Amino acid sequence: MTNGYHIALGWSLAIGVSLTAIIGLPKLAGASSMRKDQAQWKNRALEFQNTDTLRISQSNLVADLAQNHLDDAITNPWMLDLRSTIDAIPSAKDLLAQSKTMGQEVQCLAEAVYYEARSEHFPGQKAVAEVILNRVKSKHFPNSICGVVYEGAERTTGCQFSFACDGSTAKLPHGKSWDRSYKVAEHMMMGMSSPLTNRATHYHTTGVSPTWAPYMRQTRQYDTHVFYRFMPRKSRLRTVSVAP
Repeated sequence: MTNGYHIALGWSLAIGVSLTAIIGLPKLAGASSMRKDQAQWKNRALEFQNTDTLRISQSNLVADLAQNHLDDAITNPWMLDLRSTIDAIPSAKDLLAQSKTMGQEVQCLAEAVYYEARSEHFPGQKAVAEVILNRVKSKHFPNSICGVVYEGAERTTGCQFSFACDGSTAKLPHGKSWDRSYKVAEHMMMGMSSPLTNRATHYHTTGVSPTWAPYMRQTRQYDTHVFYRFMPRKSRLRTVSVAP
């Protein structure tokens, strides 16, 4: 019986060791791999933190992730890859700057509509705003609304829009006309209008005859404003044709 007991005990120990190895080793390997991954991502976070490509607003996030060895619950490699944070979310400073710039652009467009066309009907006011937006898109003019509207305003003559340097702005916009002009500006900047002027970049009132008009192509007329665009280069020496 003693021999049988020792044999049974030996088999029990052998089976126990085998089960421990089968169950325990993968867990130990998994824990070792996790620690290795955490160390790798910690080093990567520290590496990214010390580069110049990260924005200031994101450096704190990277520092926190590095300090905390990352979240053990995050297993998706795309979530772990800190490179994805570089351009993922604009900083609060960037958003505030964008908001301020947009507010200024709407203000400038509204001022142009108010001073240039506040007595016009709605389509005429939108057409004036559209000319300014067309100029922003053109390589021949500044690439911002305020730049287009107040181009040449630093001079006593030579303004692209007369109100910018003839003293009109001394009287601040006000009342229902201003409210309407501002709404027109917002409406146009959101792209909520179909094209009105056939790509016009110039206009003048019917009470004047500018010297540049014969060298451009007339496209439309709304109320007292006549609209023009550049003629094709091959047609500039020909007689101006009038579009419907």
